[in-house]
Amino acid sequence: MTTSPTSRRGFISLLAAAPAALLLPRSAHADGATVLMIGSSMMGGGFGLYLGQDLEREFGCTIDRRAKASSGLARPDFYDWFKLGAKAREEAKPDVVVCMFGGNDGQGIYMGRKADPEWYRYGDPGWIPEYRRRVNAFADAVAPAHERLFWLGMPQVKSEKLCSRVAAMNEVFEVEMSLRPNARFVSTWDALTVRGAYSDHLVIDGTRTRVRSGDGVHVTPAGAHLLADHVRPYISDALR
Repeated sequence: MTTSPTSRRGFISLLAAAPAALLLPRSAHADGATVLMIGSSMMGGGFGLYLGQDLEREFGCTIDRRAKASSGLARPDFYDWFKLGAKAREEAKPDVVVCMFGGNDGQGIYMGRKADPEWYRYGDPGWIPEYRRRVNAFADAVAPAHERLFWLGMPQVKSEKLCSRVAAMNEVFEVEMSLRPNARFVSTWDALTVRGAYSDHLVIDGTRTRVRSGDGVHVTPAGAHLLADHVRPYISDALR
């Protein structure tokens, strides 16, 4: 699928329309500020790298990026972000926290070997309430002193089944962050789409460019730059 040629900067200006008007209370200042970035492979890959580099270059802040591929909030038996997130916050002492999860969480939620039930399968009545509880538990762990918290939603993915699950998780993130005065949900849902629909390619500076990886979930370096450009204005205001 193609679209009319659009310059990279013009394309991003449409995607990032009016974020500066949506302000959070300011407590972080660029000089000496620390940004803690937490997530799975999207945060550990090019997207997290470029976003961190851009913020560091623009504001001179310290970036502490911690990521684990295939991780999330559903399976602390694999990687316990509730404990490790709290540990990261204690070590980094951040002014701003940026997190991104969801790509690996559209599965059963493990409750523990002796729990009843031991699992909530995706689609069970208890799945959404438990996931909502975990989102808040993680937010409490990484921003207990009302640090600025930016929770990044997942962009659309190629698989219709996974896309519907990602949309449901994004809704949880958005609702729960709206209830926290120090937090902000940042949607990336349409950031890499053509007229609101998933696309592997976008036209950038007149060239049809692949922005999504072959798995239909992750992003190429070009896609990572676009996604970082979309997200950065929201975070930048907290650092000014």
